[in-house]
Amino acid sequence: MPIAIPAARQKLIERIAAAARQLNRRSDTLKPEDFIRQYYHGVAEEDLADYSGKELAAAALAHLRFSAIRRSRRPLVRVYNSDDIRENWSSAYTIVEIAFDDMPFLVDSLGMVLTQAGLPIHLMVHPVLAVRRDRAGRLTALANANGGAAGVRRESWQHIYTDRIGDPARRRELERKIHSTLQDVQAAVSDWPQMRQRALDVAQSIEDGAPPISAGEIREVKALLEWMAADHFTFLGYREYRLQRGRTEDLIEPIADTGLGILRVRAGKDVRATKLTGALREHAHEPDLLTITKANSMSTIHRATYLDYVGLKTFDKNGRVQGERRFLGLFTSSVYNR
Repeated sequence: MPIAIPAARQKLIERIAAAARQLNRRSDTLKPEDFIRQYYHGVAEEDLADYSGKELAAAALAHLRFSAIRRSRRPLVRVYNSDDIRENWSSAYTIVEIAFDDMPFLVDSLGMVLTQAGLPIHLMVHPVLAVRRDRAGRLTALANANGGAAGVRRESWQHIYTDRIGDPARRRELERKIHSTLQDVQAAVSDWPQMRQRALDVAQSIEDGAPPISAGEIREVKALLEWMAADHFTFLGYREYRLQRGRTEDLIEPIADTGLGILRVRAGKDVRATKLTGALREHAHEPDLLTITKANSMSTIHRATYLDYVGLKTFDKNGRVQGERRFLGLFTSSVYNR
């Protein structure tokens, strides 16, 4: 059963549903009142009361039409002003719309994109809808809000009012950044089980290769990796590297097909080796098993902070450093609270 909402909110939603019935076109797939009730179910009544029923109905139906066809794992993203779509309604704001497979971090990550662009959020509607689509991705029905039935997808739909952006090029750039962030979220979420398992596998095999490390340090590093895997670290990326030694400089190069999450190579993206000289080269040669530091890049997922970097060196049979296994992510909030 849907979660009960306050009577005042229900009354406002019914007002929007009534406006939607008047605006509805034959091309709309679903009964407008059914869609409106799920779409605005989680929006606070004080937010709904700030806008006319007609505007909220028209905005929701525009989102419905935009999301009518979507293939699994492919996000729909649109950043527009109401006059761009030439429909019989208007808004003073620029509107950001998304339809995507439901997964963790979507709302937080989209908010980060807007914050970094200097765009405040005036209204956010983010229902998780249980939908049915045919093989072509065409939306055919809304299911029970709780989902769970065969053939039902849980999708995250996000509709945001932000400050008006008059420049079309700036709107397109915001769309591009949102797409990139959604790719990162999708990669990290889909690869999370594998990255967590990598941590456990490394913990079990850490003594392989005869590392010149004391037994006590090995036990501590093993315990750390197991602790990270026990929901104390949000795994966002993993990759293995090979150290190529030279006369005056070394190369640390990624090993093909080892990347996961945000370190998985995207199509058409070149990943090159990094040159190591001076102090960095000396550090790479030192027989230290573990490095924990901050990466030099900000997270695009969940929290706007520099990524946590956990690196574990690998060694050859002679005890010389031969590479690294690298985890990127964020220590969870429980770690900072302890």
